[in-house]
Amino acid sequence: MHKERILFIDLGSDYGGVETYLKGLGGILSPYAEGYALLSLPKLAAEMRAQGTTVICLPILGSKWLKGLRLLLACFIVPYMLLRYRIRIVQLNGFFESLLLGPLRLLGCKTIYTMHNPFQTDLYSWFRNPARWVPRFLSKHSLHFASQVICVSESVGEVARSVLPREKVKVIANWVETPSTFRRGFSTIKRPQLLFVGRLEEYKGVQFILRAMRQIPDVSLLVVGDGSYRPQLEAAANQLDVQFAGFQADPSCFYKDSTVFINPSLGPEGLPLVSLEAMAYGLPCIFSDLPVHFEITAGGKAAALFKRGDSDSLTQELRRLLDSEAGRQQYGLAARQAIEQNYSLTGATRQYIQAFGLS
Repeated sequence: MHKERILFIDLGSDYGGVETYLKGLGGILSPYAEGYALLSLPKLAAEMRAQGTTVICLPILGSKWLKGLRLLLACFIVPYMLLRYRIRIVQLNGFFESLLLGPLRLLGCKTIYTMHNPFQTDLYSWFRNPARWVPRFLSKHSLHFASQVICVSESVGEVARSVLPREKVKVIANWVETPSTFRRGFSTIKRPQLLFVGRLEEYKGVQFILRAMRQIPDVSLLVVGDGSYRPQLEAAANQLDVQFAGFQADPSCFYKDSTVFINPSLGPEGLPLVSLEAMAYGLPCIFSDLPVHFEITAGGKAAALFKRGDSDSLTQELRRLLDSEAGRQQYGLAARQAIEQNYSLTGATRQYIQAFGLS
């Protein structure tokens, strides 16, 4: 029986949530379709090849400033791949990549675009940050050429529906594989260890954890991840018990060994995979009150929420959790249940098979 052929396109220069998503999507669809991919990250290319995907990796250095050149090169390579492998379905990720939607439709392809974040045009000035503003602005208008836009959360879906016909927008929430075992003991007999996992950029909010730690003695923090804001965070962590572990391909052991997970992001966020991963391990969590965090925690039932950008609010929630073993256990169990019910691999697989017309 002939399998449908799907081309995945991601021209990102950093390995983050979008790349983790794409690797997972390739794994979901591999039993039902032949996968092909045009990528720029060697690490992602190697991972997708291991899944059986045929990959062309652009020979361009990873700098984000060269993404426009990668897009130009993709304009020549994509038609070749469509003809060479007789591909009819193309899945795209990223603001720059959405500019390919119009040409792909003219070539007769079914185009499925995954929207990972709001458009963010309000965050950047067109004259001060043209490299960031222009692709986001163009993406907002290019999405009209998509056959279907898949949004990774209901929060992102609301943004997409504000500019697209409702029938073109489908929400399929990000997912995580549920660990076979998860935290059941929440004692803080040992020194409590706080955990952050993610990219180290200012908007991710790690600085608010550091400020809260100065008001709560005898806690430690493990920061897993890397990014341009790391030097400032290391300076701000002076005289605090903070360990910077750098980027880790598999952070699972850190979820197992920590007391409380904190995601203090200022946003915007589509649906942070690290938040879902921590919840899947039954780890008591504290999240900033972004709309997507309200969404995944049922309004704060599956994790404590604090006012974003407010270190005093974070301090208050952190003290409350550290002082209550029962509270930590309640949040941990509720988090695990939320993942099993709404963000499981099984549910996502069923929805993506239907969205790609593979059933």
